[in-house]
Amino acid sequence: MVFCKNAVNSTRLFIETREVILMSYRVPGIVLEKHGQPPSLEQVVVHEPGANEVAVRMVASGICHTDLGAVRDARAVPILLGHEGAGVVEAIGVGVTHVQPGDHVVINWQVKCLKCRWCLSGRQDLCENVQATAAPRVYWRDQPLNLLLNAGTFCPIAVLPAMGAIPIRRDMPLDKAALLGCAVATGVGAALYTARVLPGQTVAVIGTGGVGLNIIQGARLANAGMIVAIDLDDDNLRLASAMGASHTVNSRQHDAVKTLRDLTQGRGMEHVFEVVGLSELMAQSIDMLSRGGALTLVGAAARDANMQFAPRRFMSQQQTIQGCIYGNIRPNIDLPLFADWYMSGALKLDELHTRDVRLEDLPDLFINREKLRGIRTIIQFGGAA
Repeated sequence: MVFCKNAVNSTRLFIETREVILMSYRVPGIVLEKHGQPPSLEQVVVHEPGANEVAVRMVASGICHTDLGAVRDARAVPILLGHEGAGVVEAIGVGVTHVQPGDHVVINWQVKCLKCRWCLSGRQDLCENVQATAAPRVYWRDQPLNLLLNAGTFCPIAVLPAMGAIPIRRDMPLDKAALLGCAVATGVGAALYTARVLPGQTVAVIGTGGVGLNIIQGARLANAGMIVAIDLDDDNLRLASAMGASHTVNSRQHDAVKTLRDLTQGRGMEHVFEVVGLSELMAQSIDMLSRGGALTLVGAAARDANMQFAPRRFMSQQQTIQGCIYGNIRPNIDLPLFADWYMSGALKLDELHTRDVRLEDLPDLFINREKLRGIRTIIQFGGAA
């Protein structure tokens, strides 16, 4: 027997069997069917959460470069896009105790297993077995649908492993909280936790989009001595100054390497962050480094991209190249902390929120990407904010 009941933004289907009543949501979602093609708005079916899983009714989801890049190199298609967002807990599975229906949460797309050798050694950021739901929860055309980064937030309902929903204070606007789960976590975390910027150190950030601006914020929070923002867009550079950059360089107009060398009396920068994901900029970043300097790669390069460097120089000058994913954050600790920092005024988010769109606007935005100009476009689903 099938019983249908109308609900906000969805149709709930109750399918009764001899053993259990299954609840599902028939909702719209942004699905990428094939690489190289724009995604489309499709009807998908989202099943109820199982044991140790949470269903979140999305309120807001940010459009990140990772979502745009999935058109080129998502690991598996078809796939439901979206991974940066916030919402309200709709339902919980057996065994979930850290949240209850009605709680406000940030989506955490990297749920740690807490069992592998890295997790047990205290390096949860290197978890070998990042968790997904125990079984597929989203279906399209009667087939299981892949989820971008185990999240799939371009849909009114997201079903996640329990710790994929991190509770935050209720007085934080959820359209701003949506930014915490990727742009803020990656950027602020890159400065504070990956590179471990120290007070007084010199920092350069190449690329001042959503993540780059948050690296600048992280460097400011770390009390860096000099923070140089490098970009081609003067509007972004002005915003970088508001976020904490002490100097800005338009690399279309100036030689960025020479400018940084001049600013540091020839020494170079102790930290350089490459946030664009282009091999040529990574190579340029190396030329910006001081002795003992560290280059942190934050931008998502194409999967087949390569870079060259002179290893002898790295040996003699004791320099470092390191990768950064998700800012090396501890999601259950740092996402609520970032919410507190925003509410206290220490973390700026309002300036990053460029415009609002509806879910049905996304296919056109993927085709006409110039309409995404600005820092962060937020999908508004409605509901609590």
